[in-house]
Amino acid sequence: MNTKEIQKRLDQLMKAMIDKGLKQPCAQFDAESGNIEFRVYLRWQDPTKLGKDRYSDGLFKFIKNDDPGKAFEEADEFVAAMPSGDEARLHQFMGALATVIDLGKDNGIEVEFMNPLQATMKKLSENILTDQRAA
Repeated sequence: MNTKEIQKRLDQLMKAMIDKGLKQPCAQFDAESGNIEFRVYLRWQDPTKLGKDRYSDGLFKFIKNDDPGKAFEEADEFVAAMPSGDEARLHQFMGALATVIDLGKDNGIEVEFMNPLQATMKKLSENILTDQRAA
């Protein structure tokens, strides 16, 4: 692969990551000295921690292969297997709601405030299991 091909593949990965709704995506390619192994490094921001430290709160995936083309193919497969933007946003919301419920329980918040939150979480959980929308 030459540099133009590598840049094109990185751009394609970035577009795929953006299409999946990932926040602050980054795709990098490198080779490590002393060990001819090519790496595609994917990084994105954990949406529940936006505005905090980009590096310690980031999510990432290293794909290693001795063939650069295969490393990019594995990266494509990894991104393709990620949930859609809509699914990711729903999971993000459910995670935030679960955190609020746990916080309420830990702080002894009265039942009348907690019950609607728990009912909403239950309904969301049931709906996500039975959602039959076309992807």
